[in-house]
Order: sequence, then structure tokens, then C-alpha cells
Amino acid sequence: MGASDSVQQGTSTFFEELSEASHILENCSSNSLVIIDELGRGTSTHDGVAIAYATLHSLLEKKKCMVLFVTHYPKILDILKEFQGSVGAYHVSYLTSERPLEITESELEVPVRNLDPAEVTFLYKVVRGASDKSFGLNVARLAQVSCTFIFHAWCLV
Repeated sequence: MGASDSVQQGTSTFFEELSEASHILENCSSNSLVIIDELGRGTSTHDGVAIAYATLHSLLEKKKCMVLFVTHYPKILDILKEFQGSVGAYHVSYLTSERPLEITESELEVPVRNLDPAEVTFLYKVVRGASDKSFGLNVARLAQVSCTFIFHAWCLV
């Protein structure tokens, strides 16, 4: 969902994503299998979490359909308390190994704070529970985004 846009028509990827979510909410039934991937990613974190949570909540409470809901928002896990026994959390397993940092404090204009030097290997196996880590920096490294740029930007946050 949300993988397209129509900029010439004045609709962004985010607008398309929300239109598709609206269509799903209006047309699914208790016999539906709904798969939603990263709903709310095109706006602020606060708004994105609200959109994702409200959509998932409606699918579970009102539509009572089967849902596979992929998200990077840890706050969505709060829904487990409300729907105990009928909702589960899963993540892709991974291995981490320590490795030396490829960047020194002298290369940065700001101090290094608690940088994660872990190398990650994604195992492509789905396991129960939520991931206790975020691997955005590791994925950026895999995509060969400059480490100096990544760590400099991370330290500014």
C-alpha cells in the first residue's frame, strides 16, 4: 500500500496510502485477510502512530478480520493489552556481533554519544515478540550510506 503517487494529480504517496487504508476499512469484512505494511510513515511520528493504531484497532474491534500489520512503531504494541490472546507480536530474528567503530570522535564536529558498534545479520526467520532494537543505522550501512554522514546526523538528534 502507498507504493504509488499521482503528483501530477496533486496526490502524494502519503495521501495514496491513506486512501488505500480508508478503502480497506470500508470494504473488508470478518472474512478478510488484511495486510498493511508501515502505515503512517509519510508524516510525523506522532501522527503516524495515531493513524496506524486507530486503523489496527478498528480492524480488530469493528471488522474482526485477520490482520498482518507490519510497523516500526513500538507504541503499537500497547494494543496487545487490549486484545490479549487474540493479537501477537513477531519480528524477524537477527544476530549481532561487536565490531570496532569505523569513525572516531575527531572525525565529527560533535561528541560521540553511545554509538552502537554492533554488526547485524538478519536471519529471515520470524519469531515471537517485539524487537528490542532498531537497526536503521545498520541498514543504512548495508546500503552503503556514508558512515560519517550517518553518525554525524545521529549525534545531532
